[in-house]
Amino acid sequence: MPGVPPFSRRRFSCRLFLGAQAAACAVILTVPAWGQGLLGQPPDQGPSLSRAKSEAAQAAEYQRCMILARKRPQEGFETAIGWRSLGGGDAADHCAAVALIQLEQYGEAAKRLERLAQISIEEPQVKAGLFDQAGQAWLLEGRPEDATRAFTSAIALRPGDPDLLVDRAQAWAARGDYDAADTDLSAALNLSPSRADAYALRASARRFLDRAVDALADANTALELDPANPEALLERGILRRLKGDDAGARADWMKILNVMPDSAAAGPARQNIENMDVKPDDAPPRR
Repeated sequence: MPGVPPFSRRRFSCRLFLGAQAAACAVILTVPAWGQGLLGQPPDQGPSLSRAKSEAAQAAEYQRCMILARKRPQEGFETAIGWRSLGGGDAADHCAAVALIQLEQYGEAAKRLERLAQISIEEPQVKAGLFDQAGQAWLLEGRPEDATRAFTSAIALRPGDPDLLVDRAQAWAARGDYDAADTDLSAALNLSPSRADAYALRASARRFLDRAVDALADANTALELDPANPEALLERGILRRLKGDDAGARADWMKILNVMPDSAAAGPARQNIENMDVKPDDAPPRR
């Protein structure tokens, strides 16, 4: 079955703390490495060469299907189903799931990805990638409990992966369990201490936990690592507004609008500025 890099993000992140939208996935599954001789001896070239050609054809078909799934998902889905009937196997099933995500049929895609991960004979890192994608699809479907289960399955197969911990943290947040989100984000930062996105997300989790001082410290750290991080700017603006620093909040939100007007954080930033101008005392900042 053609390795799994994750969704196009950092892969694909729902940013549930901050209200941003997620993207669709871009995934490739591995083709087995044929042609390795027994105990290092050169393999028999006849069957091996034929098999290698078959694998190359399978990989090419997978790539073609995935391109269709992303660019013309209905056609990609139909292609995947047809290919599956001709022996496309797991690769065809995966392509169909990707097309369903592009078609915004997230729940069905999540079911297929989770089922594929459960039955696949691929290496653990590939199965973990499939569980991760299933979790992200469950988040888009608005089913964070199912997402948590899928992410936990991924982490069991690939422990110590900070990306998976960040993903599960977003599922915890969607369930309102900010303590668990904080725990996963802290673990991710212990493994990868230079991740501005994880600091921004933890800032939001800690704000919901009424840990405003720690939240502001995390937002500042995120911006030290990435001064143009829109999620961190949005979060710091919220924290500044909540403590009465309207000028500081406006500066952070205006930077988003001026430098990153097409980012997912731009909408909440714009709304927060409007609320502050219209109802300076009554309107809480948008998350």
